[in-house]
Amino acid sequence: MKKLTISTLKSKSILHLLVFHLVVAIFCVPNVLLADEPRKLEWEDLVPPDWNPNSVFDEFTDEEFLEMSDDQYFVLQEQVREMIEAAPTVDSLDDEVVQIPGYMLALEFDETNIREFLLVPYFGACTHTPPPPANQIIHGKLNITYAMEDMYEPVWITGKLRTVRTKNDLGEAGVAQTLSVETGYSIDVDEVKPYTEDN
Repeated sequence: MKKLTISTLKSKSILHLLVFHLVVAIFCVPNVLLADEPRKLEWEDLVPPDWNPNSVFDEFTDEEFLEMSDDQYFVLQEQVREMIEAAPTVDSLDDEVVQIPGYMLALEFDETNIREFLLVPYFGACTHTPPPPANQIIHGKLNITYAMEDMYEPVWITGKLRTVRTKNDLGEAGVAQTLSVETGYSIDVDEVKPYTEDN
């Protein structure tokens, strides 16, 4: 029988250790890479599936709706307004690295260089139309300045999303008078690039 020496045991231990590290590297590296991939979001992903302010009208038939008094209609409108003002966010998105398309409304800028902005889902939101619900507006801060070539063109935003409510004054960036806009999300932006359907 072959006698095991301390040096033999050491070499076997080193060999086992090397094999173990190789196995860990093979199985764990892909998971690390996947964790760094941003999750591509659509705007409806920012809305809890059970939240629908217009649902207050669903219990009425068309005939009942047409026969409704002004006072009854006003009560329903108030309910919708309260639901929109309290627009909830999706908590599971907090701290997630995401990529989402949208239009940038500058809050802090120097000529064309933007450092802070609101991201909205459609052109004209907050400037030509009333602000969307808070869960449809993202307050963005750039780690580096971004030179916006055309405010009318959509972009892809990539960064870490947070479910935090803020209020921001939108003034010189796009409207004649200052408008207080509430956002349900914020994002620490790592990358801005022009929108294409391919990326």
